Amino acid sequence: MCPIKLMVVEDDPVWMKCVCEYVEKEEDITVVKQAYTKEQAIQVNNEQVDIVLMDLSLTKDEADLSGIEVARKLYSKGMKKIIMLTSWEETDTILESFDIGAINYVTKTSYRDIPKAVRDAYEGKVSLHSDVSPILVKELKKERKIKVLTPTERDVYELKEKGLSRKQIAEKLYKSVETVKKQLKVIRSKIN
Repeated sequence: MCPIKLMVVEDDPVWMKCVCEYVEKEEDITVVKQAYTKEQAIQVNNEQVDIVLMDLSLTKDEADLSGIEVARKLYSKGMKKIIMLTSWEETDTILESFDIGAINYVTKTSYRDIPKAVRDAYEGKVSLHSDVSPILVKELKKERKIKVLTPTERDVYELKEKGLSRKQIAEKLYKSVETVKKQLKVIRSKIN
């Protein structure tokens, strides 16, 4: 069996070395490409690598593409097996990663799980790492719960979930505070 060809995209040389050395211990996985910059990453085509392990926080300055943007470009080029690697566990970042086509998401503190994630991705399995599965389940439950809300009520609900006060929601949505108060009451009755 030919080894799985992995490209690691990571701008931190220490992490790059750590991840590559750890993964290279596996007989069935070989790191064929190391990309330290977005330019190096997006030059690769899907004949050269089987799996991409993409660091999310590639940006060193405002002009650079983020890991999400690089992954989006790679996905549009036909690289469908991208695993996001990061130290972030923010819900929006996780959801955006999967929205652009990531097949898994592993935090750097769980780097020992990378070989399994690579094998699963190679086999086409969308396996959710334990770092993100509780977050995605929570988001799914929330989505199912708010299905009953009208688009206007969803707007109010989302802003309230972000921690905005009634007054801030009213200002943002160009409503009166009293209207927002009534809508929040309706939302609570629908959701509960």
